[in-house]
Amino acid sequence: MDEEHQATIAQMMEITNCEQAVAVDYLTRTNYDVEIAVRHFFEGTIPEPIHNTLNTSASTPSSSAASLPTTPDEPVPDSRRAVLPRYHSIVQFLAQFFTFPVRLPLIVINFVYSFFFGPRAPVYTHIFDYISQEFPEYDGQKKNVFYKHQLQSLRNDLPTKHWKWLVTYIHEPSGSSDFFKYLFTSNFSELIKSRGGVFFGCVMGSEDAQRLRPDRAFGRSRRSCILIFVIRGNSLTRKLLIDDLSNPESVSTNIDLALIDLIADDADRSARNRVQNESRRLMEEQNREYQESLQRDLERIAKSKSEEEAAKKAQEEEEQKQRDAEERLNTVETYKRTISGDTTLSTGSHDLLIRFPTGKKVIKFNADDNIEKIFDEAMKSEMCPLFFQMHQSFPKKAVPCLPKWYFEILSAEELEPKSECLSNNLTFQEAGITHGSMVYIDNL
Repeated sequence: MDEEHQATIAQMMEITNCEQAVAVDYLTRTNYDVEIAVRHFFEGTIPEPIHNTLNTSASTPSSSAASLPTTPDEPVPDSRRAVLPRYHSIVQFLAQFFTFPVRLPLIVINFVYSFFFGPRAPVYTHIFDYISQEFPEYDGQKKNVFYKHQLQSLRNDLPTKHWKWLVTYIHEPSGSSDFFKYLFTSNFSELIKSRGGVFFGCVMGSEDAQRLRPDRAFGRSRRSCILIFVIRGNSLTRKLLIDDLSNPESVSTNIDLALIDLIADDADRSARNRVQNESRRLMEEQNREYQESLQRDLERIAKSKSEEEAAKKAQEEEEQKQRDAEERLNTVETYKRTISGDTTLSTGSHDLLIRFPTGKKVIKFNADDNIEKIFDEAMKSEMCPLFFQMHQSFPKKAVPCLPKWYFEILSAEELEPKSECLSNNLTFQEAGITHGSMVYIDNL
């Protein structure tokens, strides 16, 4: 990275107060044009990579643009070499380290030069401060000539003020003040307003001036200049630069002609847009009518098809529901047959009475037996219905003895079993069932 690129990056970092990596990214995308990079940075946009910088003074496609003062082409930095980090390798780091004694005098000279001859710090943050200090005789007229706030406030007013053009005057205090005085003795600002624009002023070296046109863009010739921007929504696009303001009346006339050409171009663009919009509207209306007709036909077909599919689906669902019910019933019957084949009597030190709708049965259990034992013993009885749940009378509460698979079958049959009847793998003692207790079978 050569010294020119390093200086450009340092200037970008000083203006925007950003990191070096951010400055390198913006500058490489804009071919090391600080003005364009700074504008994109403060607008919050990512610039597309460019390879040439055109003379902005020739960007207005009007017949009057040829008569406007132009500026010499600014130097274009060489972007053919890759931009690498300063210490991209150990070798580079060592080279920087061992050559530091040689480079130290150059660094000191550069610091002294920058201190005495470098860019001057901004003195006036707003042109109104400059007028009040240097030209108090114009203090009462300044609000009639310039926009009264700073650039950021102007950008916030763009969506509501409906301006089309931004004409900016950047004043160099050390230069000629003829054009500056001309602004207060002529109707220049009223002319800008009558063309649908806003006139904004700032002092060279101020923050607003840096945003609109960084100092590097002026080069060694720091002269007052006028910039014309086209306002599109919340964005500003520079169309014209005038830095020869030696003849104020000629400059005013040429700017007026340039604005007239821009207005004409805008009117032509609006007319073309109206014609295109009308053609688009007619085409969309025809397409909409065709689509509506087509949609009605498709809806009729779809409705008929949907009714057929719904009837078929309902029949399939009913058949599936019946098959599922038969499968669930078969599962319960199979389980009942399997467990009924086990003729082993229940054992334990405690007695429990199970009352069925048509009879009763006494089983034995131990206090630490799983409470699902009640369910299995009930299933062994021929008096037990296929679908049931249990409860106690004193105190009245559900008996949590139904296995999960059986509880799910009851729910699928829409028999609404109580959730308290679902087994939690408790023991008789934990469920509060003691010797001599009685449980009732509820047929579902």
